[in-house]
Formats: sequence, C-alpha cells, structure tokens
Amino acid sequence: MSKAAINHMARTMAAELVGQRININVVLPGWIATPGERSFYSEEELQEGGRLLPWGRLGMPDDIAKAVAFLASDDADYITGTELRVDGGYVVARSTVD
Repeated sequence: MSKAAINHMARTMAAELVGQRININVVLPGWIATPGERSFYSEEELQEGGRLLPWGRLGMPDDIAKAVAFLASDDADYITGTELRVDGGYVVARSTVD
C-alpha cells in the first residue's frame, strides 16, 4: 500500500508541477542484488533465483542507477508522471502467465 501511495503522490506532484516543467517520475525496481539481499539469501540462492527471472539474472544496482541517470538527464526532458519498471521483464512475464 505504501508503494501505491508513493506512485499516486508522484503522479499528483507531476500534475501540479508540469506547468513549471519539473519532471517527477518513479523507478520501480525488481529483485536487485544488494548487500541487504545477501543477509537473507546465500549467493547460490541469489544465483538460482536470478535464473528464474525472465532476464535470467537478478538486477544490479547499476541497472537502477542507469535508469535514474536517464530520468535525470536531458534525454528524459519530455517524461513526467511515469513509473519506470526496472525489473528484467518480471511483470511482463507474470502478465502472460495469468
């Protein structure tokens, strides 16, 4: 519910700030290989879990950083009020199974 609230808040902020050409976007990360994940899963479990994802691996922090850098760049000037999924196709694959 908190993620939905943040997404809604971002869309509201984007609508309020669009006249000033201030971009507001949200990055929705998938399963990312971070130090925190290693406190819950072994390296072998992370590798196995990554192979089960459509992209064949867990996301890396750089995957998220590149998405954020893009959204903060001039190349994303015309993008606002959007949710950018960086999940290696997880949501797409789930929608084709259901």
